[in-house]
Amino acid sequence: MKPKTHNISLRAGILGLLVVSSFHTASAGEPSGKAVEPLVTPPPPSSIFSVDLGVTVANQYNTRGIIVQDDDVSFQPYLNWYTRLHEGDGFVKSAKFFVGLWADVSTNGDVSGPGNRGSYFTEFDYGIGLTFNFAERWTFTTFWNNWTSPADGYGDGSWINGTLAFNDSGIFGKNFSFKPYVIALYDLGGDAATGLVKETWYFEPGIRPNYTFGADSKLPVNVAVLAKAGLGNDFYAGETYGYFAVGPQVTLSLNSIPAHAGKWAVSFGYLYYNLGDTLSPITGNSDEHLFTFNVGVSF
Repeated sequence: MKPKTHNISLRAGILGLLVVSSFHTASAGEPSGKAVEPLVTPPPPSSIFSVDLGVTVANQYNTRGIIVQDDDVSFQPYLNWYTRLHEGDGFVKSAKFFVGLWADVSTNGDVSGPGNRGSYFTEFDYGIGLTFNFAERWTFTTFWNNWTSPADGYGDGSWINGTLAFNDSGIFGKNFSFKPYVIALYDLGGDAATGLVKETWYFEPGIRPNYTFGADSKLPVNVAVLAKAGLGNDFYAGETYGYFAVGPQVTLSLNSIPAHAGKWAVSFGYLYYNLGDTLSPITGNSDEHLFTFNVGVSF
């Protein structure tokens, strides 16, 4: 039960515009008032806003190894709106505030309450967060998320998390990186729990070794292998090991699309899930398979 945040950003906005004044002088012999082009044209001020949006199509709604919906197709649209708070050369390179929206819409309507039998709108999430880039390669993001189920499949709930990620691009070779990260999440209670028990901790260490082919072309292709684990003793009702997941992820950046139309990308992914002793009886399987297709754009 979390918003996706995939990795594609959309730039737009006018808050905090800088007014740039150009002082022109008349050249000798030219009529008074004729502007002379400056030797150096200052770059236009960048927007303090950025947005990314898209939709993921999956064969199941799988959240931290817990299978909420396992039949037919789940459509998961998302939108993240960022506002830049700081950008500079100090220890903290940048800081942004953002609002995130996410939803799950199923084609079968199995997860619905008695009063909304057959409803396809399984879940709607909204939240706010902060993200900081510091010490050149480190990023810390914290996000508060609240979810509801328009189909009344389950009650409302909320969580807060923190993600620490390291960008090792270029350290071990051009166009290659490992991109390790770790997530700590705490369930804030409510009508429904994020995991299996309310007010518990979840931890997710992960790594994403990847290489970009044709990085300078019109169609660069990033090939990655994502590996992650879901841990948390109380979160999984007494079993520390929730799951281990691993699988390939392929992303195509559509650089041939004009810049004014946004930055587009499509991705395909597969994850094999090995579920722990608490989760496997819930689904009836110790093995699960998640297939995803995503298309996203940013301005």
